[in-house]
This record gives sequence, structure tokens and C-alpha cells, in this order.
Amino acid sequence: MRVLVILAVCAVVSAKIIPDDFPQCKRNDPELDKCILKAVDVVKPRLLNGIPEVNVPALDPFNVPTLKLDRTASNLRLKATIKNMKAFGGSNFKIEKMKLNLNNKYVGEVKLTIPQLEVTAEYDVRGSRILTLDISGKGKFRSNFTGITVVAKGSAKPIVKDGVEYLQAEKMITKLRIGNGQVFIDDTERPVAASSAAAFFNASPSVVLDILNPLIEESSAAIFKAFFNKIFGTIPLNEILVVDA
Repeated sequence: MRVLVILAVCAVVSAKIIPDDFPQCKRNDPELDKCILKAVDVVKPRLLNGIPEVNVPALDPFNVPTLKLDRTASNLRLKATIKNMKAFGGSNFKIEKMKLNLNNKYVGEVKLTIPQLEVTAEYDVRGSRILTLDISGKGKFRSNFTGITVVAKGSAKPIVKDGVEYLQAEKMITKLRIGNGQVFIDDTERPVAASSAAAFFNASPSVVLDILNPLIEESSAAIFKAFFNKIFGTIPLNEILVVDA
């Protein structure tokens, strides 16, 4: 998704993985943004299960094997390990706005919406709290989020490996807004406390999401940057951005 998906579409086109009638986007096209948006619509079904040929991961579910969280704020102390996280529903994204600047630099901004995401994972949380609520424990959780808006901004630079240029992300920033959410927790260590924590969240999701939002934004930006570099570290830059002969 995000800037990652948009540039991945260009990579897929150049690698000739999809049919020849797929829309080709040229670097010097004055309507490059429109061309790429059209390309995204065409290739979107292939993003559902991923495109192994160019290291594009599946969007449904989107998998994160391990995620470490460590943050302290006035109303939050969180130290957690999240494993086997899966997000379902990301393939239903809709791009609302896009801007690319390829004039001697590689900068992009994308605004998109996702109607609903279901997230499942295993967690191990130690010495943590939200407000005054102890949230330490270990187990599994499932959460449903609706009305999601994401604005992703990124910059990249070319690097040279064995005489070939590749594109790698320098900076990735995401801003998220989640309309509503519910969580369901199955804790093996402290089931009563976990039930209370889930009830607190479900009664006031906007309060908890506001507290967690900076951490969610930082974590998502780090995940997307890692996947960006994984994909574009194997595809030469001159195959991602097609230049007229």
C-alpha cells in the first residue's frame, strides 16, 4: 500500500510480470500521477496475494512476523513483543490523493482510506500501562478497526551496488486516523485483568487510540520502510522509472 504500492506497480510493469497491455508509465510523463493511479487499479487484484517475482508481499493478509514496541509517555508505558501479526482488509484501500516529485529527487505523498481492518496477533506485554490501567500479560488478541485514513510521505535516494543503481528509502512518515475500534483479548496469564482492559478500550476506543496513535504511526512507518527497501533493493532503478529512448 501507500507510496510502496505505487512504486511497486511501476516495478511490476518494468519487470514484464504482467501482460504487455498493462499501462506503461514514463518518468517524463506530464500526467505521471494519473498514469500510476490507473496502473494501481489494474494491478490491484494481483496485490491481494503478493507478487513474489518482485518481492511484493501479500496485502491480504499483510503479515508482520515480529514487532518490538517500547515507548514511555505521560499516559503510556508500553514494552511489548508482538508476533505473527496479520492484518485483513488492506487490499480494499482506495487512493484519495497522490503527489510525486521526481525532479532530481524522489519524494512522494499518498492519502488513502481503508474501510475496515481486522488484526490478529500474539502478544507478550511486560510492566506496561495505559493511563492507570495495568495492561501487562501474554496471549492472543483480535481487533477490528473501521474508518481508517492514512497519509504517507516518503523520500528515497539512489544507491549503487555492483555498478547498478537501486532506490532505497531515506525517510518514511505516516499519519493515521482511525474512526472506531474494538478488541478481543485471550490472555493466558491474567484473564480477568485482560477482560477489564478490553472492556475499557471498547467503551472508549477514541481515548485509547489517541494515546496509542504516535506509536502506531512510528511502527507503521518503520514497517513500510523495511518492505520498501526489500522490494526496491533487488530491482534496478532504470527498470522502475521508464525513460523514453
